[in-house]
Amino acid sequence: MVEDQLSAYKQAESQMTCTASGDLRSSLRRYLLLKYVQILVLPQGNELLLALGALTSLHTALLLRSPRISSKSSSVLLRQLAAADGLLLLHWGLGALVGVLGTVAHGLLESHHLTSLLFLSCLSLEALLVTRHAERSRWLRTVHCARLASTAVWAVVLGELMVLQAAEHSDTLGMLVPLATPLFRVCVLVAPQLNTLSRCLRGALWLVNTWVYYTLFCKTTPRRRSCFH
Repeated sequence: MVEDQLSAYKQAESQMTCTASGDLRSSLRRYLLLKYVQILVLPQGNELLLALGALTSLHTALLLRSPRISSKSSSVLLRQLAAADGLLLLHWGLGALVGVLGTVAHGLLESHHLTSLLFLSCLSLEALLVTRHAERSRWLRTVHCARLASTAVWAVVLGELMVLQAAEHSDTLGMLVPLATPLFRVCVLVAPQLNTLSRCLRGALWLVNTWVYYTLFCKTTPRRRSCFH
């Protein structure tokens, strides 16, 4: 009798755990869909929408700390996508200042959009690999590769931000750090090409992510759709 009760209790506990894990995965999928809409469809500079997105990112970051969420590449990329909204805090904080720091705020907003777009592209790529080449791409869909991709994304975004800001404020920075004046002149020369490259990259990523969203989340059946994350 006691063994039957223990067995029933363990079975009920297992069912509750599975249900809770399923709810967490559903919340993460909803967050990903929300990010697709926010980044690809909604206007970029709307402060209210950005604030709502930042709140959902904070909620998602807390969910990803749950022990019920397994450690895999999609979890790493989702965590980084949520962390990208941390740039918004710097944007809002510096936006209240004047001078050089005040103008950096706009650059942070652009960097936030590019960071979100890049991490969304990484998640789109993984979703494609999961649905179409699950076995052959297993070696690529690892936590190690996701961390390498995350490091590369942050390096690209922060590098672009520093170059563009150094070019915009080259005169002021040249007076503050005279020895680095040649470096600032190089930034001034590189900045127009970097701006053009960045716009082309954003446009290409927007098209790719829009296609992935339509292909995987609009045309794919719910059963296949649920295999991601």
